[in-house]
Amino acid sequence: MGNIPDLIYLGPEGTYTEAAAQSFMESLGIGVFNRNIKKSIISVIKSIDNSNNSIGIVPIENSIEGIVRETIDNLIRTASNVVITGEIIIPVSHCLISKNDNAGEINKIISMPQALAQCRNFLETNYPDVEKIPAKSTSEAVRQLSELPGNYAAIGSSRAAEIYRFNILFSGINDEKDNVTRFVSLGSSIPSPTGKDKTSIAVSITNKPGALVDILLAFKENNINLSYIESRPSRKTLGDYTFFIDFEGHIKDESIQQAIEKIMPFVKFYRFLGSYPGGKLLAVVK
Repeated sequence: MGNIPDLIYLGPEGTYTEAAAQSFMESLGIGVFNRNIKKSIISVIKSIDNSNNSIGIVPIENSIEGIVRETIDNLIRTASNVVITGEIIIPVSHCLISKNDNAGEINKIISMPQALAQCRNFLETNYPDVEKIPAKSTSEAVRQLSELPGNYAAIGSSRAAEIYRFNILFSGINDEKDNVTRFVSLGSSIPSPTGKDKTSIAVSITNKPGALVDILLAFKENNINLSYIESRPSRKTLGDYTFFIDFEGHIKDESIQQAIEKIMPFVKFYRFLGSYPGGKLLAVVK
């Protein structure tokens, strides 16, 4: 297919990731691309890791539930050649969807764990005794309804209900109406500095008193604004953590280089995850 890029993202049709992927390509002015839909986030990341002409889209952070652990863990541990190349924000508006048109007959609800958590108050108020069943994505949950009896419902987007031709029993059921998810694009090359960039790294800290403070001071002394920090278990030793850090600036900036050099004596693991434009795009999902 020549130089036509592959767009790789979590499927099936109707996911918020698909909406983010479509909007991202539109923002780049890329109208022709090959869609490559995967069944898991790790499959998306591994596909990008083995390709030079692909763009991956994965969720990385939700305004309510925080970091998407599967994305962060696999970016840190799996994808040696993958970097974050951009970001986009998608508003989240969940619906309760079923082949049944009687909301009172629902006693099992399926969706991805994050979506179930984002609708916790709605579920506790309206369906306190239902069985909650995890799925890999909201759209996959809606798709599964075709194989399940009428006492099942799924939490997903109105777009997924439209695609699979099911009933929307309730709309806007997420507890926080300003709920948004940040998605990142993945590739194999670092975008050039724009002057309004963000950099992401992961570090594991040496077992020395004040090591984390020393790392934070290195950024402060170089006038670098940290926008996000999250700890994740290293999966090596109990009590050993890897820190995912977002901060303003590009890896090529002199101040960033100085900060990175200064933290090196205090880290036993370092992974550069990407420098990319920090101007967030907003896409509306209908």
